[in-house]
Amino acid sequence: MLTVNNITKTFIVPHQRRTTLKDSFVSGLWNFWRRPVKEKFIALDDLSFHIKPGEFVGIIGQNGSGKSTLLKLLAGIYKPDSGQIQVQGRIAPLLELGIGFQQDLTARENIFINATLLGLSTAQTRKLLPEIVDFAEIGHFLDLKIKNYSSGMRQRLAFAIAAHLDADIYLCDEVFAVGDESFQQKCLAIFDRWRQQGKTILLVSHNAGQIAQLCDRAIWLDKGQLLFEGPAAEAVNRYHRHLAGAPQLDFSNSPIHLTNLEILSPARTGDALKLRIHYQSKSVVDRPVFGLAMHRHDGTHISGPNTKTSNYQIDQLTAGEGYLDCVIPELPLLSGDYFISLSIFDYACQLPFDYLDKAFSFTVEANHVNQYGLIDLSPNWHLLHYDQTGKENSTTGGSLLP
Repeated sequence: MLTVNNITKTFIVPHQRRTTLKDSFVSGLWNFWRRPVKEKFIALDDLSFHIKPGEFVGIIGQNGSGKSTLLKLLAGIYKPDSGQIQVQGRIAPLLELGIGFQQDLTARENIFINATLLGLSTAQTRKLLPEIVDFAEIGHFLDLKIKNYSSGMRQRLAFAIAAHLDADIYLCDEVFAVGDESFQQKCLAIFDRWRQQGKTILLVSHNAGQIAQLCDRAIWLDKGQLLFEGPAAEAVNRYHRHLAGAPQLDFSNSPIHLTNLEILSPARTGDALKLRIHYQSKSVVDRPVFGLAMHRHDGTHISGPNTKTSNYQIDQLTAGEGYLDCVIPELPLLSGDYFISLSIFDYACQLPFDYLDKAFSFTVEANHVNQYGLIDLSPNWHLLHYDQTGKENSTTGGSLLP
C-alpha cells in the first residue's frame, strides 16, 4: 500500500552564473549590498493519492510536471517540505538507470556494488548473477570496465539488477527507453511477472499509449498538481486532448464507456491483427456504433472503420460489460509505431458516448520484405514483352527469362 497526503516539494533555483574566480569575488562584494537572485520552484503542490497493493499505476505529464520528483520522494531520495508519505512494503527504485556505476570497475564488480546498495547480500547476488548477466545480454563483456560500455549496455545492466530484486513496490522511470525492441519485450515480460505476483508498480513514461495498455489507472500531473486520477485510457485521452488544445469532453453521464483495448496477436505487415475492445454499459444502449482509428506516430490519420460502415449491426446492449473483437485479415501497415483511437456513437453517428483519442500504441514489425512508405499495397504484376522477331513473352508475379 502507498498513500500520499498533501505533499509539497519546492526547489530554490539561483539565477547567477559564476564561471571564474573574478566573477565569484566581484559577485561576493556585490552581494554585500544586494541580495542574490533566486527563485522558488514548486515541483509538487499539495498532492494526494492512494495506491492499493497489486495496482499498476501510470504517471503521465509533460516535462517539468513533477513525475520524476514524485518517484524520488516515494523512494526516499528527497524529503517533502510538507505532507506525509506512507509506504507499506519494500521499494525497488528503477530510477536514472546506470547513474551510480563506477566507471573504472568491471560490470561484474558493479553488479555486486549496486546489488548491495539495493539491499541484496553477497550470497544473494552471487546466486542471481547468471540471471542478471543473461537478462542484460552482456555475458561476453562481463569483465570489461563499465567506462567501455555503451550507454545502452549500461542501462540494460542497471535494469537487469533492479528487475531481479524481490520487492513489494517497483518505481519505474522511463524504463522502456532502455535497449532495442527485443530487450523491451523482455522488460514487458518482467512487468507481466510482477503483475501476476501481485506487485505494486508505478510507471513514469512519455509513451502515453503504453501507459493506457499496461496500467490499471493513471495519474496526470501538470505543473506539480494532480489534474486527473482514474482509468488509464481515460487519463491518456484527457492528456492528449490537453496537448492538442482541444476542449475536454465529459462522458461521465454516458450510458456506456470504453474500458480497455487488448492487442491479441503480433502486429506484423501482411498478417492478421486481432483487437479486443472492452466496454462497460450502465444501462440499455440501442444500436451502438463502435469505431477505431489508426494514426501514424506523427498523428497522420490512416483509417477509421466502424461497425456501421462494416455492416455489423449491434441491436442492443443491456447493462453489464463485455468486449468486441475486431480482426484485420491482412494488416497493410508497414513497420513503425502507431496509435489507436476508440469511440462509441449512437446509430446516427451524431452523439458520442465515449471517445479515447490516440490512447493506445503498438508497433508493427516488418515481414520478410523491407519496404518504404506507409502501407503494403501487395500488387500483382504482369509483363507482356515482344522481342525483335515479334515473339511474345509474358509473366505474372515472377521474372521474365530470355
